[in-house]
Amino acid sequence: MQTLPGYVIGAAIVLALAGLASWWHWGSKRMPLIVYVIGVAIVWAVALSLAWFIGGFARFSTFALVCVGFTLGMLAMYIAVHVYKT
Repeated sequence: MQTLPGYVIGAAIVLALAGLASWWHWGSKRMPLIVYVIGVAIVWAVALSLAWFIGGFARFSTFALVCVGFTLGMLAMYIAVHVYKT
């Protein structure tokens, strides 16, 4: 049976592959933002997995709340980049 950290690591791998495919499709003009988003997703996946294994559910839930807030901020940044193009 899969555990939550397994799903988090799996999601990070899927995001990394999607970013690589989109970089290949669009070229290097959007690469810095994609690299940033994928890098942050992988770091959060590792941090959440460590919080789950080391601190249990209580520490994981604290880190997950911070991760959700950071993800909402990153989503707002991503939308702003595409809405307010120069």
